[in-house]
Amino acid sequence: MRKILFLLLTTLFLWSCQNQNFTIKGTVADPAFEGVAVYLLELTDASTFGFTTLETTNVCRKTCFVELRIKARKMKKIIFLLLAAIVLWSCQNATFTIKGTVTDPAFEGVAVYLLELTDASTFGFATLETTNVVNGTFTFTGTADENATLYVSLTEAPTRGAQNHTLVILERGTIEVRFNDVITVSGTRLNTLLSDFRAEERKFNERLTTIVQRFNEMHTAGTLTDELAEEMRTEHAKINGELQNLYITFIKSNIGNEAGKLMLRGSINAFSPETQEELIALADDNLRAYPSIANVITRLESAQKVAVGQRFTDFTLPNPEGNEVSLSDFAGQGNYTLVVFWATWCGPCIQSVPQLREIYARYQNRGFEMVGVSFDRNHDALVNGIRELNITWPQMVDLNRENSVWSLYAIRGIPHTVLLNREGYIIANSLRGEALNSKLAELMP
Repeated sequence: MRKILFLLLTTLFLWSCQNQNFTIKGTVADPAFEGVAVYLLELTDASTFGFTTLETTNVCRKTCFVELRIKARKMKKIIFLLLAAIVLWSCQNATFTIKGTVTDPAFEGVAVYLLELTDASTFGFATLETTNVVNGTFTFTGTADENATLYVSLTEAPTRGAQNHTLVILERGTIEVRFNDVITVSGTRLNTLLSDFRAEERKFNERLTTIVQRFNEMHTAGTLTDELAEEMRTEHAKINGELQNLYITFIKSNIGNEAGKLMLRGSINAFSPETQEELIALADDNLRAYPSIANVITRLESAQKVAVGQRFTDFTLPNPEGNEVSLSDFAGQGNYTLVVFWATWCGPCIQSVPQLREIYARYQNRGFEMVGVSFDRNHDALVNGIRELNITWPQMVDLNRENSVWSLYAIRGIPHTVLLNREGYIIANSLRGEALNSKLAELMP
């Protein structure tokens, strides 16, 4: 920004000089720029914003100057192109004002923070600016890349789900943030669009919460019949489907703006693989490169490699004793092989162990092998879990889930199973409960 403004002043001076020798004298107030190079540039390619350097100097004691003689024809070209560059720059930046209201008088005089999300995985922030609530209001003003996103927060270290912070899309104009029982953001097109979506989303979530509360109350009171339980599960699934359709419709309608992109980045993992592929096909290259989207793309590519009909993908991991073993030590050796991905911290995994014990006891001497792949990071917890759960089938330990068989086998959650035929080809994924029993009985009657 400082460099472009300096060029603007330079072009105005050059225009007045016509075909004469000229001296450009500059002052840089920010001491951080002491000793930094200053460039006199000619824009040679407007389409790529490419430049040729005509002269350089350095900031010394807050000042710098350049002496040069250029013919009038070239001088006019510099003036025109640099001014064009300034116009291009201004189109990509927005001057914004955030006006906030906090209805709770307990926050009078409390600091309000303008935050930048620096680590999405840990929900970590950097503070850009602070102000205070005065008479129930606060204001931030500034200039930033248009459609950039920041957070307005009543705490310097917000946590996920807490009702003390909100995301805002930086747009030209006045953005209005209201902290009440529900936080709303309005005043500009995309923020209003996103806020209206959140209002519709809340209606669905309230309906879902009502069903869950009713289910728990009746279960506690002993009045929940099987018929009522199934009815509530069906209704819950129906509302959940409607909510997902709300997301999908919003994303498809807004994939070209920051509101739709934000929604896709935050919700991509909630959709089925088919829907993920459909939505990602609409995304531009920058959106596809975003970590949550890129991870899903990798998983979808991996899913094709571990689909039914594909030969198993081999991997090598340590066993609980620390010795390296490979899946190929068990799979493709003439036995049906069930690979079970699990962890001791996973409740549903623990609940499935009794069934797996029965399966292993019934089929282990009938051309059947079973191997567990644990995602435990606490070795002692794993060893104790194996002993307490009486797990006797071989185990492998994946200590690095971020770059692991979790991605290799496109796992969306655990427990997860992969069933291989005697030659090592995948014949089923994600079988559990009665479906797993029936498939094994079919293969080994």
